Amino acid sequence: MFPNGVGKYVDLMQDLILEMKDGTIRTAIDTGCGVASWGGDLLDRGILTLSLAPRDNHEAQVQFALERGIPTILGVISTQRLPFPSNSFDMAHCSRCLIPWTEFGTFSHAF
Repeated sequence: MFPNGVGKYVDLMQDLILEMKDGTIRTAIDTGCGVASWGGDLLDRGILTLSLAPRDNHEAQVQFALERGIPTILGVISTQRLPFPSNSFDMAHCSRCLIPWTEFGTFSHAF
């Protein structure tokens, strides 16, 4: 997913979203997180990220992320809203997850 590495990917995001550098964005959620590389990189940059694996067959990936110290949960979410109140996260990121993040108007930055 990150042909040049997750660090370069996040660097490009920070060039587009200045709030990632100035401390405005402090929390993020990453769905379709794989082994939570994106969340791990953001954690190193001071942004707390909850990595969410959307399918039961991702148990091994979630376990790997947890062993690396990255907040990660497994949740089947294809038919339900996430169990977090509005504005729990400053930014949402998804990799091929097809979730309509802005449907309820709760995110100003969704990728």
